[in-house]
Amino acid sequence: MNPSGYQIDFTIPQGPTGATGPANGLNAYGGKYNNTTQTLNLSIGTQTQIPLANNLPDKNVTYTPANSITVEQAGTYEINYFSNVSAAIGTTVTTAVRVNGTNVPSTVTSRALSVGVGSIYNGSTIVTLAAGDVVDMAISALLAVGVTLGSGINASLSVKKLN
Repeated sequence: MNPSGYQIDFTIPQGPTGATGPANGLNAYGGKYNNTTQTLNLSIGTQTQIPLANNLPDKNVTYTPANSITVEQAGTYEINYFSNVSAAIGTTVTTAVRVNGTNVPSTVTSRALSVGVGSIYNGSTIVTLAAGDVVDMAISALLAVGVTLGSGINASLSVKKLN
């Protein structure tokens, strides 16, 4: 009893149990990266696929065709991307993440690069993907130019299914 002489009952009824979520956390994820310094020779206004030779751990994705990630499950995915690029001549260089060869608008980034000065292109976006969609990264320039992917990890791409 409390000091006023009244008994207080704090019993709260339990509500219904909610649905059980996935047992294994993320149901689909994967990534690729490049760590080889190399020069890509770009033609005017033509996209060139960024090489991604190395695989990260994966679940329900495949790494074919080369330099890409193919999702096996439809859903909403977070895509993270990064590249470190320098140009042999001053020009505007554009990078983008593509799905089935089409640029994802929220990932298209253009920068005017000075000769030999590296520029980092990176970001994250959320997109809806269908089973079998192919995700990759591409680079293009306003002029024909050699662009160099620098030393260390110079490009990466990853996908993570959110639902």
